[in-house]
Amino acid sequence: MKLEELIHGLDGLEEYEIRGNAEAEIGHLSLDNRKCVKNSLFFAIRGLETDGHKYIAGAAKNGASAAVVEEFTQDEITQIKVPDSRRAMSLIAAQFYNRPAEGMSFIGVTGTNGKTSITFMIRHALNKKGVSVGLIGTSGIFINGERQNVNLKTSTTPDPIELQCILRAMRDRGVKSVVMEVTAQALYLRKVEGIVFDVGVFTNLTQDHLEFFGDMETYAAAKLKLFEPGRCKNAVVNIDDQLGRRAAVGAVSYALERSADIAAENIIYSGQGSVFDLVYKGQRYPASLKISGRFSVYNALAAFGALTAVGMDAQYALNALSEFPGVPGRFETPDMQGRPYSVVIDYAHTPDGLENILKAVRAYHKGRIITVFGCGGNRDSAKRPIMGEIAARYSDFCVITSDNPRYEEPMSIMRQIEKGLPEGFSRYKMLENRRSAILFAMENAREGDIIVIAGKGDEDYQEIGGVKHHFSDRETVASLLNENAHL
Repeated sequence: MKLEELIHGLDGLEEYEIRGNAEAEIGHLSLDNRKCVKNSLFFAIRGLETDGHKYIAGAAKNGASAAVVEEFTQDEITQIKVPDSRRAMSLIAAQFYNRPAEGMSFIGVTGTNGKTSITFMIRHALNKKGVSVGLIGTSGIFINGERQNVNLKTSTTPDPIELQCILRAMRDRGVKSVVMEVTAQALYLRKVEGIVFDVGVFTNLTQDHLEFFGDMETYAAAKLKLFEPGRCKNAVVNIDDQLGRRAAVGAVSYALERSADIAAENIIYSGQGSVFDLVYKGQRYPASLKISGRFSVYNALAAFGALTAVGMDAQYALNALSEFPGVPGRFETPDMQGRPYSVVIDYAHTPDGLENILKAVRAYHKGRIITVFGCGGNRDSAKRPIMGEIAARYSDFCVITSDNPRYEEPMSIMRQIEKGLPEGFSRYKMLENRRSAILFAMENAREGDIIVIAGKGDEDYQEIGGVKHHFSDRETVASLLNENAHL
């Protein structure tokens, strides 16, 4: 494809200037100069740590035929100057892959917590209806439940070139509806420019990612970008959340604590799930979930709102949600091989997420709650003592351990968590080795106790010193049970 053919008349990219050969051949896109090949189009992105304009010469040396820039440089390569290279990358990538979003419907879910569970709920119901669904999120890339072997640079919302390539593959395989987690970072970095969402869902806003955004207001503003005019046709928002109320104008609202378009009443939680009355358009529907907890009811209301917004019958949606088996690593209860205590594995890695899972467990526990948790390194450090306080408040015993320390010292992170424990609180132990921490909890569990292992969920690695080592909370529990008959 010729460069001019790729960018001329591209909606949203009206302002650009080419210096060099407008007929340059483009056969590959890259934002990494090291991965450029012959006829690559290199995107010089001003990143969080460096400026891609410094690497244009390297891209040219590796075969790139042109570069998208925000200012012309002296490098001997065709350059296309644009006001915003991130936005241009999204739009050009869509054009390069033949606008794959066209012909598919999109449901985007944003919010601090609940995104993965809600997207899986929506996919389950759409699949039950016979709709071919693509799912993009923290747990991976899926087409109709089949996980795709895609190695992504980012963990939740892919970078624009990856995203458009994935969407093209989905369209080629007959996908009709795409359900995706849309992070605040993705919105801030313009990763989804050019995609119009048929439904946008907002779950909640609680403290997270302040290492990236700096303050909660900037974080909130990024979330709200999903609901800007022209980006989202229908909005479904949680108005129990303050930010949700800001986004609620013209939206379908859901809530547990306020009057809303979609509400839940008479909720009963148990170890087997949740039952409640769902109130929608003046009608009361009996509803049930196989997952317990207040947060699960919130997730179900959000999924119901999205499903009915795309035209699904209300009763059909509820029937589908009642059969939803859950998400791996989200309130997951592994087979304990007849042991008298139980384990819950959950991805909860924020203060709100940890509080939600512990509250859910407290609603039906009979024995003690033992919480095994840590905090990730090189992420918002302010939440560490907060999570320590929350764990102490809702647990009978805490085991503070390592999560993904990345480039930080694990014990340093653990000490910051420890600072949040109430004065005089002594029912805890510090064990840096995560396997040892889980073993300690299992060795000390009694009949009726529930061990909550929080922070990693379905992840199968532990990142230490920038290296990902294989580690799974689920596999660890299973192997400890098999190796230790006394547990």
